[in-house]
Amino acid sequence: MAMYKLKSEQDRLCEWLSQDSSHIIKQCGDILSLNEFLEIQNQTCAPNKMQTLLKIIIQKGEETCQMFVDILRKNQEHYHQLQQFFNPTQCAESPTVAADSGSVVTTRRITGTKGKSLNITTDVSGSGSSQPGNIAGQVEQAHYIASGNSVICADNICNASIDGDINLSVTVNTSQVHSGRVNESLPSSQEPAVKMIRKHKDKLIACLMADCTFILNCVHTRDIITDREYQNLKDISQSEKTVINLLDLVMCKGQQSCTCLLEVLRESEVLKTYPQLRDIIKKTL
Repeated sequence: MAMYKLKSEQDRLCEWLSQDSSHIIKQCGDILSLNEFLEIQNQTCAPNKMQTLLKIIIQKGEETCQMFVDILRKNQEHYHQLQQFFNPTQCAESPTVAADSGSVVTTRRITGTKGKSLNITTDVSGSGSSQPGNIAGQVEQAHYIASGNSVICADNICNASIDGDINLSVTVNTSQVHSGRVNESLPSSQEPAVKMIRKHKDKLIACLMADCTFILNCVHTRDIITDREYQNLKDISQSEKTVINLLDLVMCKGQQSCTCLLEVLRESEVLKTYPQLRDIIKKTL
Protein backbone atom coordinates (compact mmCIF):
# COMPACT_ATOMS: atom_id res chain seq x y z
CA MET A 1 0.00 0.00 0.00
CA ALA A 2 2.77 2.46 0.95
CA MET A 3 4.80 1.54 -2.14
CA TYR A 4 1.81 2.08 -4.41
CA LYS A 5 1.12 5.46 -2.79
CA LEU A 6 4.72 6.60 -3.29
CA LYS A 7 4.76 5.45 -6.91
CA SER A 8 1.49 7.22 -7.74
CA GLU A 9 2.57 10.48 -6.06
CA GLN A 10 6.25 10.33 -7.01
CA ASP A 11 6.27 13.45 -9.20
CA ARG A 12 4.50 15.64 -6.67
CA LEU A 13 6.62 14.36 -3.77
CA CYS A 14 9.74 15.15 -5.75
CA GLU A 15 8.53 18.71 -6.28
CA TRP A 16 7.49 19.32 -2.66
CA LEU A 17 10.56 17.77 -1.02
CA SER A 18 12.91 19.64 -3.36
CA GLN A 19 12.10 22.81 -1.43
CA ASP A 20 14.43 21.53 1.31
CA SER A 21 16.13 18.39 0.05
CA SER A 22 18.82 18.39 2.78
CA HIS A 23 16.24 18.12 5.56
CA ILE A 24 14.44 15.05 4.25
CA ILE A 25 17.75 13.33 3.39
CA LYS A 26 18.87 13.75 7.01
CA GLN A 27 15.54 12.35 8.22
CA CYS A 28 16.15 9.20 6.15
CA GLY A 29 19.52 8.42 7.75
CA ASP A 30 18.28 5.19 9.36
CA ILE A 31 16.88 3.71 6.15
CA LEU A 32 19.71 4.59 3.76
CA SER A 33 23.10 2.91 3.43
CA LEU A 34 26.24 5.01 3.03
CA ASN A 35 26.47 4.21 -0.68
CA GLU A 36 22.83 5.16 -1.20
CA PHE A 37 23.37 8.41 0.70
CA LEU A 38 26.38 9.28 -1.46
CA GLU A 39 24.49 8.42 -4.65
CA ILE A 40 21.79 10.92 -3.67
CA GLN A 41 24.25 13.63 -2.64
CA ASN A 42 26.15 13.32 -5.92
CA GLN A 43 23.13 14.51 -7.92
CA THR A 44 23.45 18.00 -9.41
CA CYS A 45 20.30 19.66 -8.03
CA ALA A 46 17.53 19.18 -5.47
CA PRO A 47 14.87 17.67 -7.81
CA ASN A 48 17.39 15.10 -9.07
CA LYS A 49 18.31 14.23 -5.47
CA MET A 50 14.66 13.67 -4.61
CA GLN A 51 14.06 11.55 -7.70
CA THR A 52 17.01 9.37 -6.72
CA LEU A 53 15.87 9.17 -3.08
CA LEU A 54 12.35 8.07 -4.04
CA LYS A 55 13.69 5.55 -6.55
CA ILE A 56 15.90 3.98 -3.88
CA ILE A 57 13.10 3.91 -1.28
CA ILE A 58 10.66 2.25 -3.69
CA GLN A 59 13.24 -0.34 -4.78
CA LYS A 60 13.79 -1.36 -1.15
CA GLY A 61 10.23 -2.65 -0.89
CA GLU A 62 7.02 -2.19 1.09
CA GLU A 63 8.55 -2.12 4.58
CA THR A 64 10.99 0.67 3.73
CA CYS A 65 8.26 2.54 1.86
CA GLN A 66 6.08 2.46 4.99
CA MET A 67 9.00 3.77 7.08
CA PHE A 68 9.45 6.62 4.61
CA VAL A 69 5.72 7.43 4.67
CA ASP A 70 5.95 7.61 8.48
CA ILE A 71 8.85 10.07 8.11
CA LEU A 72 6.76 12.19 5.74
CA ARG A 73 3.87 12.15 8.20
CA LYS A 74 6.13 13.52 10.97
CA ASN A 75 7.41 16.29 8.68
CA GLN A 76 4.13 17.75 7.45
CA GLU A 77 4.81 21.01 9.27
CA HIS A 78 8.14 21.36 7.46
CA TYR A 79 6.60 20.52 4.06
CA HIS A 80 3.07 21.93 4.21
CA GLN A 81 2.09 20.53 0.82
CA LEU A 82 2.39 17.00 2.23
CA GLN A 83 -1.11 17.55 3.61
CA GLN A 84 -2.27 16.92 0.04
CA PHE A 85 -0.48 13.55 0.18
CA PHE A 86 -2.20 12.41 3.38
CA ASN A 87 -5.55 14.20 2.96
CA PRO A 88 -6.17 14.57 -0.79
CA THR A 89 -9.96 14.88 -0.42
CA GLN A 90 -9.74 17.62 2.17
CA CYS A 91 -7.29 19.65 0.09
CA ALA A 92 -9.38 19.25 -3.05
CA GLU A 93 -12.31 21.05 -1.39
CA SER A 94 -10.40 24.37 -1.30
CA PRO A 95 -10.26 26.50 -4.46
CA THR A 96 -6.86 26.33 -6.12
CA VAL A 97 -7.38 29.05 -8.73
CA ALA A 98 -8.94 32.52 -8.61
CA ALA A 99 -9.16 34.77 -11.68
CA ASP A 100 -10.70 38.23 -11.98
CA SER A 101 -10.76 41.33 -14.22
CA GLY A 102 -10.59 39.33 -17.44
CA SER A 103 -7.39 37.58 -16.32
CA VAL A 104 -6.26 34.11 -17.37
CA VAL A 105 -4.69 31.36 -15.22
CA THR A 106 -3.14 28.19 -16.66
CA THR A 107 -2.33 25.44 -14.15
CA ARG A 108 -1.72 22.45 -16.39
CA ARG A 109 0.46 19.61 -15.04
CA ILE A 110 2.38 17.40 -17.46
CA THR A 111 4.16 14.33 -16.09
CA GLY A 112 6.12 11.59 -17.82
CA THR A 113 5.38 12.94 -21.29
CA LYS A 114 7.50 11.75 -24.23
CA GLY A 115 7.57 13.32 -27.65
CA LYS A 116 9.45 15.15 -30.37
CA SER A 117 8.21 18.59 -29.27
CA LEU A 118 5.93 20.30 -26.75
CA ASN A 119 3.82 23.25 -27.83
CA ILE A 120 1.63 25.02 -25.23
CA THR A 121 0.68 28.52 -26.33
CA THR A 122 -1.65 30.97 -24.61
CA ASP A 123 -3.28 33.81 -26.58
CA VAL A 124 -5.29 36.38 -24.64
CA SER A 125 -7.35 39.11 -26.26
CA GLY A 126 -9.47 41.68 -24.46
CA SER A 127 -10.26 45.32 -23.93
CA GLY A 128 -8.21 45.56 -20.77
CA SER A 129 -11.07 47.35 -19.00
CA SER A 130 -13.29 44.59 -17.57
CA GLN A 131 -14.67 45.09 -14.09
CA PRO A 132 -13.61 42.92 -11.13
CA GLY A 133 -15.98 40.14 -10.14
CA ASN A 134 -16.95 38.93 -6.67
CA ILE A 135 -14.27 36.34 -5.76
CA ALA A 136 -13.01 37.87 -2.52
CA GLY A 137 -13.97 34.81 -0.49
CA GLN A 138 -11.96 32.50 -2.74
CA VAL A 139 -8.74 34.48 -3.13
CA GLU A 140 -7.43 33.82 0.36
CA GLN A 141 -7.48 30.05 -0.20
CA ALA A 142 -6.35 29.98 -3.83
CA HIS A 143 -2.90 28.72 -4.76
CA TYR A 144 -2.84 30.71 -8.02
CA ILE A 145 -4.37 34.15 -8.43
CA ALA A 146 -4.63 36.43 -11.49
CA SER A 147 -6.15 39.90 -11.57
CA GLY A 148 -5.92 43.20 -13.40
CA ASN A 149 -5.36 41.85 -16.95
CA SER A 150 -2.29 39.83 -15.94
CA VAL A 151 -1.43 36.23 -16.86
CA ILE A 152 -0.09 33.55 -14.50
CA CYS A 153 1.52 30.46 -16.00
CA ALA A 154 1.88 27.61 -13.50
CA ASP A 155 2.67 24.80 -15.92
CA ASN A 156 4.55 22.09 -14.01
CA ILE A 157 6.45 19.65 -16.24
CA CYS A 158 7.90 16.67 -14.39
CA ASN A 159 10.07 13.88 -15.85
CA ALA A 160 9.12 14.80 -19.41
CA SER A 161 11.34 13.62 -22.27
CA ILE A 162 11.16 16.07 -25.17
CA ASP A 163 13.62 15.66 -28.04
CA GLY A 164 13.03 18.99 -29.78
CA ASP A 165 11.53 22.39 -29.06
CA ILE A 166 9.48 23.39 -26.02
CA ASN A 167 7.16 26.34 -26.65
CA LEU A 168 5.39 27.84 -23.62
CA SER A 169 4.80 31.28 -25.14
CA VAL A 170 2.16 33.70 -23.91
CA THR A 171 0.67 36.48 -26.04
CA VAL A 172 -1.52 39.20 -24.53
CA ASN A 173 -3.34 41.61 -26.84
CA THR A 174 -5.27 44.43 -25.12
CA SER A 175 -6.47 47.84 -26.30
CA GLN A 176 -5.13 49.47 -23.13
CA VAL A 177 -1.71 49.19 -21.59
CA HIS A 178 -1.90 47.98 -18.01
CA SER A 179 0.21 50.20 -15.76
CA GLY A 180 2.74 48.70 -13.40
CA ARG A 181 6.20 47.18 -13.31
CA VAL A 182 7.48 45.21 -16.28
CA ASN A 183 7.71 42.08 -14.12
CA GLU A 184 3.98 42.06 -13.49
CA SER A 185 3.12 41.10 -17.09
CA LEU A 186 5.45 38.10 -17.13
CA PRO A 187 4.36 34.52 -16.47
CA SER A 188 4.46 33.87 -12.73
CA SER A 189 3.67 31.27 -10.10
CA GLN A 190 2.96 31.11 -6.40
CA GLU A 191 5.50 28.30 -5.95
CA PRO A 192 8.38 29.22 -3.56
CA ALA A 193 11.37 28.91 -5.93
CA VAL A 194 9.58 30.80 -8.71
CA LYS A 195 8.60 33.58 -6.31
CA MET A 196 12.17 33.76 -5.01
CA ILE A 197 13.68 34.31 -8.46
CA ARG A 198 10.91 36.70 -9.42
CA LYS A 199 11.34 38.75 -6.25
CA HIS A 200 15.10 39.23 -6.72
CA LYS A 201 15.13 39.24 -10.50
CA ASP A 202 16.65 42.73 -10.89
CA LYS A 203 19.60 41.94 -8.61
CA LEU A 204 20.22 38.64 -10.37
CA ILE A 205 20.20 40.32 -13.78
CA ALA A 206 22.70 42.98 -12.67
CA CYS A 207 24.98 40.26 -11.30
CA LEU A 208 24.74 37.53 -13.97
CA MET A 209 25.02 39.86 -16.99
CA ALA A 210 28.70 40.34 -16.08
CA ASP A 211 29.32 36.95 -17.73
CA CYS A 212 26.13 35.67 -19.32
CA THR A 213 27.97 32.95 -21.26
CA PHE A 214 29.10 31.22 -18.07
CA ILE A 215 25.63 31.00 -16.48
CA LEU A 216 24.16 29.87 -19.82
CA ASN A 217 26.66 27.02 -19.98
CA CYS A 218 25.87 26.06 -16.37
CA VAL A 219 22.10 25.81 -16.85
CA HIS A 220 22.52 24.07 -20.21
CA THR A 221 24.92 21.48 -18.78
CA ARG A 222 22.40 20.65 -16.05
CA ASP A 223 19.54 20.31 -18.57
CA ILE A 224 17.58 23.22 -17.12
CA ILE A 225 17.25 24.52 -20.69
CA THR A 226 17.20 22.58 -23.97
CA ASP A 227 19.80 22.73 -26.75
CA ARG A 228 17.50 24.91 -28.85
CA GLU A 229 16.76 27.28 -25.98
CA TYR A 230 20.48 27.52 -25.21
CA GLN A 231 21.31 28.40 -28.80
CA ASN A 232 18.55 31.02 -29.00
CA LEU A 233 19.75 32.69 -25.80
CA LYS A 234 23.37 32.50 -26.91
CA ASP A 235 22.52 34.29 -30.18
CA ILE A 236 21.24 37.39 -28.32
CA SER A 237 23.83 40.15 -28.65
CA GLN A 238 23.04 42.06 -25.44
CA SER A 239 24.11 40.31 -22.23
CA GLU A 240 21.40 41.98 -20.13
CA LYS A 241 18.65 40.80 -22.48
CA THR A 242 20.16 37.31 -22.48
CA VAL A 243 19.91 37.05 -18.70
CA ILE A 244 16.41 38.56 -18.63
CA ASN A 245 15.17 36.02 -21.19
CA LEU A 246 16.92 33.20 -19.36
CA LEU A 247 15.26 34.01 -16.03
CA ASP A 248 11.86 34.46 -17.69
CA LEU A 249 12.24 31.11 -19.45
CA VAL A 250 13.20 29.27 -16.26
CA MET A 251 10.33 30.87 -14.30
CA CYS A 252 7.89 29.86 -17.03
CA LYS A 253 9.12 26.26 -16.76
CA GLY A 254 7.94 26.17 -13.14
CA GLN A 255 9.04 25.13 -9.67
CA GLN A 256 11.49 22.32 -10.49
CA SER A 257 13.49 24.34 -13.01
CA CYS A 258 13.63 27.32 -10.66
CA THR A 259 14.80 25.08 -7.82
CA CYS A 260 17.56 23.70 -10.05
CA LEU A 261 18.64 27.22 -10.98
CA LEU A 262 18.84 28.24 -7.31
CA GLU A 263 20.98 25.19 -6.64
CA VAL A 264 23.31 26.23 -9.48
CA LEU A 265 23.61 29.75 -8.08
CA ARG A 266 24.83 28.30 -4.77
CA GLU A 267 27.66 26.27 -6.33
CA SER A 268 31.22 27.31 -5.47
CA GLU A 269 32.35 27.84 -9.08
CA VAL A 270 29.36 30.04 -9.79
CA LEU A 271 29.94 32.09 -6.64
CA LYS A 272 33.59 32.47 -7.63
CA THR A 273 32.59 33.78 -11.06
CA TYR A 274 30.01 36.20 -9.63
CA PRO A 275 31.36 37.57 -6.31
CA GLN A 276 28.30 39.81 -5.80
CA LEU A 277 26.06 36.74 -5.97
CA ARG A 278 27.27 35.62 -2.54
CA ASP A 279 25.77 38.75 -0.94
CA ILE A 280 22.52 38.34 -2.86
CA ILE A 281 22.13 34.74 -1.72
CA LYS A 282 23.11 35.54 1.86
CA LYS A 283 20.68 38.43 2.21
CA THR A 284 17.81 37.41 -0.01
CA LEU A 285 17.91 33.85 -1.41
